[in-house]
Amino acid sequence: MFDYGAAVDPTPLIGREHPAGVLRSAVARARDSHGGLILVTGEAGIGKTTLVAGAAEEARRGGALVLGGSCWEAAGTPGYWPWTQVLRALRRAEPGTVLDGPLAALLGDPHTGTAPEADAFALHDAVTSALVAAAQHRPVLVVLDDLHWADGASLRLLEFAARHTWFERLLLIGVHRDTGPEGPPAVSAPATTLALTGLSRDETGALLARTTGEAPDAALIDATHRRTGGNPFFIEQTAALGEITPGVRDALHRRLALLSAPVTALLGHAAVLGREFGLPLLAAVSGTHPAEAAALLRQAVTARLLTPPTGDRYGFAHDLVREVLYEALPAAHARDRHAAAVRALGDGAPPAERARHARLAGDTLPPADRLEILQAAAADATNRLAHEEATGHLRHAHRLARAGDDARARVLTGLRYGESVRDWDVLRRTADEARELDDPGLLARVALSLYRVEGEEHRPFQAEMLLAATRALTRAGHVAAPGPAGSWAELERLARKVALQAAVRARRGGDDATLAFSLLARYNTIWSPEHAAEREVLTREILALARRTGDIDAEHFGMALRWVALVELGDPGYAAQLREFAAVGRRRGLPRYRLSVYTDEAIGAALRGDFALADRQWRRLRELAQAPEAECIPFADAHLTWSFGLLRGRYDELDALHARLTAHEHPCPELLAGITAAHRGDRPAVLRTLAAIGTDGDRRYAGDMAALWLRFQAQAAEVTADRALALRARDAIAPHEGRWAVALYGYDIGGPMALWRGVAEAALGDRDAAVAAFEAAAGSADALGARPWALEARTRLAAALTVRGGPGDTARATELRDRVRAEAAALGLATGGPLPAANVFRPGDGAAGEEGVWTLTYDGVTVHVPDAKGLHDLRQLIANPGTGIPATSLLSPDPGAPVPPGADPVLDDEARARYQRHLAALDEEIDRAAALGRDEKATALDAERAALVAELRAAAGLAGRPRRLGDAAERARKTVTARIRDTLRKLDVRHPALAAHLRASVTTGTHCTYRPAEPAHFRL
Repeated sequence: MFDYGAAVDPTPLIGREHPAGVLRSAVARARDSHGGLILVTGEAGIGKTTLVAGAAEEARRGGALVLGGSCWEAAGTPGYWPWTQVLRALRRAEPGTVLDGPLAALLGDPHTGTAPEADAFALHDAVTSALVAAAQHRPVLVVLDDLHWADGASLRLLEFAARHTWFERLLLIGVHRDTGPEGPPAVSAPATTLALTGLSRDETGALLARTTGEAPDAALIDATHRRTGGNPFFIEQTAALGEITPGVRDALHRRLALLSAPVTALLGHAAVLGREFGLPLLAAVSGTHPAEAAALLRQAVTARLLTPPTGDRYGFAHDLVREVLYEALPAAHARDRHAAAVRALGDGAPPAERARHARLAGDTLPPADRLEILQAAAADATNRLAHEEATGHLRHAHRLARAGDDARARVLTGLRYGESVRDWDVLRRTADEARELDDPGLLARVALSLYRVEGEEHRPFQAEMLLAATRALTRAGHVAAPGPAGSWAELERLARKVALQAAVRARRGGDDATLAFSLLARYNTIWSPEHAAEREVLTREILALARRTGDIDAEHFGMALRWVALVELGDPGYAAQLREFAAVGRRRGLPRYRLSVYTDEAIGAALRGDFALADRQWRRLRELAQAPEAECIPFADAHLTWSFGLLRGRYDELDALHARLTAHEHPCPELLAGITAAHRGDRPAVLRTLAAIGTDGDRRYAGDMAALWLRFQAQAAEVTADRALALRARDAIAPHEGRWAVALYGYDIGGPMALWRGVAEAALGDRDAAVAAFEAAAGSADALGARPWALEARTRLAAALTVRGGPGDTARATELRDRVRAEAAALGLATGGPLPAANVFRPGDGAAGEEGVWTLTYDGVTVHVPDAKGLHDLRQLIANPGTGIPATSLLSPDPGAPVPPGADPVLDDEARARYQRHLAALDEEIDRAAALGRDEKATALDAERAALVAELRAAAGLAGRPRRLGDAAERARKTVTARIRDTLRKLDVRHPALAAHLRASVTTGTHCTYRPAEPAHFRL
């Protein structure tokens, strides 16, 4: 018996604040006023004794007399046994107390048995009177433990005492379990009941930390709470060892022993099914009628071993209960019951549940059946984005197949498992086994799977396997081997050949499984712009085969491949295919499908310029992809961040992203950084990217990256004014006219190929070809509803028309710019177009041959011009819009130098007026000639003007101001004005739009000013 009068551990109870408060209040009331009856209930180990012992200690410290007694379950225990212990404790505590009459008999010989019924009232009254007498001197607390084992007479005495001491300073506390099949003890007296339940998850964590001395992680807290149901005793017992301790096992066996044999046997069957189980399945596995099983389970619910059912679903209160029941089963019986569960579950059950039973059934199920069940569970887990679970199923399948005699099954499971865990050793062993079999289709499948594994070190063996597959498929004998290491180009060629041969063979042989794999392999091996049309045809066959065979997985991803292929071909039908793909994916509801739907809808929405939808689906994609076991392409999120940011013209937001692309395992981070730099007109950064790539670009960016590489070459040629690069880009892009630049298997849609051909043509100076290409790009973008790319194409078209300067070109360019601004505003884009480079006016920084070359970008057109003093003057004016800067400051490196005083005028007023009229006429003629493009006449007139100015330098002033000999301000005015005019005349040829903007915005004189009608926001 627990000594309720002894000191207890003062450590605060966890999760028992409310019941502890109730007991404290009751003890305080008994000390000051009156007592009552409190019943504390709960399962074994839930903390009843610890809670009541704390209250008893608090009562003892407050001066109360604490008496205790405990019931006993053994046969032969005398009646009134807990009260006998209470009276003995009273006699010890109060030696002068007289305990005679009925009490003497009860104390003298505890084995005399229960008092005769005629004497029951006298005994009850005597016991109660003795306690009341003791309470006259100090409060009394009586604790009766384990009332669930109490005899009826003891319970009736408790009820009598509770009813007859209500106004006395006597507090009665009864402690009992509420998990027995007989239910709680029958005490009808008014009482306060404190029912203790398991600790919450957080409280479980706190108790774990106290028990182990270390902060537990979330996974341990979850597992412990699930396993113990929050029972403090179980938590403390399992915390250190993590297994069922003898104390826990004994406690649970004692609880189970209270149940009837049929209930225990049925719970043994339930333990095989898992922590939760359905009544129909349990009835089928155990061979029990459902009604009978339900009646038996009600007893287990009453015993708090099972939770109350939800419909026909039951669950164990703790995993520990299930574990104790399961470990008591003989191994052979457990396997038989698992096999029965597999048969009872049927094909419609959750695949993971069937796989668990199939795995534990062992040899009681045929190996082929177990293998099929495990593989189906792996596929289901993959669709739920539970990659770790899928890998576990494949691991078990692999072990099972390797222990069996089916060589083909060994190869297929080894292939799937090796790909899942990316284990090259498993894949290579599987490949060696495949070569020993006379199965060309299987060998081709293994070779093509190995081909996808990255790593230079694997190429020799990959080439070896592809060659072996080719020989097996054609039976043509020797095939020329690639180089010693197996170049990537050779591997790609061989892989294409093997995929094609395998598909042809599978069609002829009616092998749908091999055909499906071969078609997809062929699709993946021809992911480059030149094969766009063939890929579209392949998607049609993939879809038809999937629908014929009922392969919903292949159908889903076939639809995804198809809409991307249609975009690449510039086919407006992509939109309907994307809608169908999304609708079917949503209807099927699998997380893996939803992940692909959100991804593709975000890409499609951004393509159309619906950035609100793109952002919304992108957020859903991220939320779903953050599931702990979700397996996603590592670089997908980073690339979409870049792609969407670039499409919206948010270049500054991409700086931090470029540094993270490598960490996201992006296949070409340097290429993305180069494209961003090209959009900005950052010539030094573009040159650095080109230098880093060198001559290796065509090989490095083959296949699914080729479109990005083609696009970058065109943009780099534009920014660097590299004619040779522009020629290469134009010639490489030309065969793909009419298609779109789609890369990374559809994660990147980079606009119409005609757009990038136009960029290359503009860089070559072929104005007509550039205009035609940009017109074609705008039409293609309109057909697809790709509004951002239509804006990009029209922005560049307007610039190309301005440069061409033919009849009507200027008016059309103005109309296009107005349309672009309106449509950009409708899309919520801050710039006049989403993609054109920002306005730039800056010199080179000396890197990679930059020194002496200026980059000038305006209205989407970038040119590079040699250094000139007028460029420096204009840059300083642009840097200070609206501010008049003295010409002397622009001319002299020391703008603070004093201006020397002037001298007397040399010419009279009449002479000066004639010269002024002559110079003004020359200026008008020069401007008119420049505007008409008559460069030779403008040059001649300018030479005449320069000669006149030189002749008058010593004698005359300009613009009505007398020249004074040595006048530095006048000299600065003339010099700065002349070199700014000279620069603008040169820009009239290289960049007419920029020249016109600067001529309208810059005024010269003794003070020069840049005051544009609308802010142009140049990067300097």
